[in-house]
Amino acid sequence: MKKIAIATACGAKKEKFPQPAWRLYKSSRIRHLYKKSRELGYPFYILSARYGLVPAERVLEPYDEILTPSKIQELIPIVSKTLKKFDVVVYYKGGARREYLELMSIASRIANTRLVTFGYANMGDIGKLESIIELVKKNYL
Repeated sequence: MKKIAIATACGAKKEKFPQPAWRLYKSSRIRHLYKKSRELGYPFYILSARYGLVPAERVLEPYDEILTPSKIQELIPIVSKTLKKFDVVVYYKGGARREYLELMSIASRIANTRLVTFGYANMGDIGKLESIIELVKKNYL
């Protein structure tokens, strides 16, 4: 059976104590996608500048780090390994810095995982996740 996952980038604002990733980041985008992924029954991952592509439930220590070109190179093998578990990853880029999409693009090519991206900075299209997943299932699986 083919596997789909949903992913997005981390957020700059974080809680001060260790939390599951979906709660560590003070982001309505992350919380919305987490809730929607659970409703739809797909795993949800968050691309962290420190930890790589992590499951939303993984407890993370707070940190202050941004994704740099050298950090991208460091994280490529880690992110690729996670992506290999899936046939398709639907990545909501919604306003994240371009480095996050760059990392996902490189790692997905290495992992031979199809990457489907969408999302505007203002989150106006975040409600399209369900229809995008349906298109992914129809066209790629």
